[in-house]
Amino acid sequence: MKTMVERQTIIHMYRVDGYSKRYISRELHISRHTVDHVLAEYEAALKSTDPDDALGDLLTIQPHYDSSRRKPRKLTLEIKNEIDSCLHKNAVKVAMGMRKQRMLKKDIHLHLLSNGYSIGYATVCNYIRFQDTAKEKKKCEAFIRLYYEPGEIVEFDCGEVVLFINGVKTKFFLAVFTFGHSNGRYDYLFRHQNTLAFMESHRNFFRDVNGVPSMMVYDNMRVAIKEFVGPGQKKPTESLLKMSGFYRFSFRFCNIRAGWEKGHVERSVEFVRRKAFCITDCFEDIQPAQDHLAKTCDCINKESGSLYTSQKTSRLEADLSSLRNFPGNMGCFEVSEYVVDKWATISLKNVHYSVPDNLVGEKLLVKIYSEKVVILNGREKVASHQRSYKSGDWCITLEHYLKTLLRKPGALTNSVVWHNASDGIKKLYENHFTDDNKAFISLLVYAKEKDFSQTNIVETYRELAKRGVRKVSAEQLKAMLHGQTIQDGERDGENTFSSIQEEKIEKEATATLDCITALMGTASNKDAIYENI
Repeated sequence: MKTMVERQTIIHMYRVDGYSKRYISRELHISRHTVDHVLAEYEAALKSTDPDDALGDLLTIQPHYDSSRRKPRKLTLEIKNEIDSCLHKNAVKVAMGMRKQRMLKKDIHLHLLSNGYSIGYATVCNYIRFQDTAKEKKKCEAFIRLYYEPGEIVEFDCGEVVLFINGVKTKFFLAVFTFGHSNGRYDYLFRHQNTLAFMESHRNFFRDVNGVPSMMVYDNMRVAIKEFVGPGQKKPTESLLKMSGFYRFSFRFCNIRAGWEKGHVERSVEFVRRKAFCITDCFEDIQPAQDHLAKTCDCINKESGSLYTSQKTSRLEADLSSLRNFPGNMGCFEVSEYVVDKWATISLKNVHYSVPDNLVGEKLLVKIYSEKVVILNGREKVASHQRSYKSGDWCITLEHYLKTLLRKPGALTNSVVWHNASDGIKKLYENHFTDDNKAFISLLVYAKEKDFSQTNIVETYRELAKRGVRKVSAEQLKAMLHGQTIQDGERDGENTFSSIQEEKIEKEATATLDCITALMGTASNKDAIYENI
């Protein structure tokens, strides 16, 4: 295909330099027919009714070729099948209500390139356009580009995202913060779009960027606007006033149905949602999903290679360095009072959370966070649980029921709390304590009093197994845990005890343990061989 420069060169060599067509073809390494065609166009322009306009068009307008009959060379059947697979996944997501997480043409093109295919973006677009002929022409609109000082404006928005958590379709809310100066993005996942999520997202953002912008921009969301008090007048919520007072930032609201007034973040929700979750949308829990989202945002904030992103890193650094000082973390929780029921639990939104069984009938204060629940008896924290959003769930801990189980040891194995216990502690009981529930419960009581977890008990059990102990008793485990307590105390106050005293204590603890082991071994030579946990 001849270019504008080649056309001008051919005409100049023929009319000015006086070279023959054959010489021009040989010197420029182009076809003789191409030379004939260009010179024929030139002669026709000279013979037209308006030679000046015709020559101007010929020498300035880029040659145009009809490529509608050309067939793509790199669009193989394998690539077509891959594109069709992506389009099928899009159709499935639309049917499942996940339309906003479908792959766009540029996402499909990047997916093909990442899988090793060599194909142009225009070829992918043409193929998809031919597959979907029902496209309507979008109405074009003009926008005005605004200028912001570094660290001046941060826009906030929230959108829905559907993920699969352990195979279960779950709806989350994506809180997005975007700097007006650099388009730097920070995103956070929450299970609900409520006041707690609204406050925690701001706290997390200010903590991550280690600063506070001069102004935050919001649309007319219910967690930010309490009520409309007049034409163009909006009353902010108490949570927004509390945050603005604590972090010392000003705020403004967009007009109704005027999303372009915060255009940076309006597209950021859609952009980040596609980049993070259009391909990967299956996770074990919300934390791996949040880690994947943070990694995606970090890559977006560091991307370069185009005119638009060439200075993105430096502009984001300017934003971060221009923020106001971070005053610290603000408490983002709701406080309510609950009465402990006969199951030693408090019921919050039809979910039971356990407390120590000696508090039955007491009134306790509960701090409700978006992802955890903290229970207080006065100022003392008596329980902390990861918050559950599964209606009818029981979040209970074995250590909270030890006082009752000492009086009712037979209820241990048939209780719901035992069903929720760790596999390691269950196997320890099944291997060595099935005929002595009370001894096993006394071991748990001792571990609780000495601040040992169930994991510590299981690790101690494994240590005894390495020494060849076949039958393990509660006294052996207590002695081993006691020895660990002494060793930890020695490490904490290593300047207090001499090396001779340390060796003496260790020998005494080992001798005591060996004596107990020998007694238990003599009494149980016919016991089954230890099974690893």
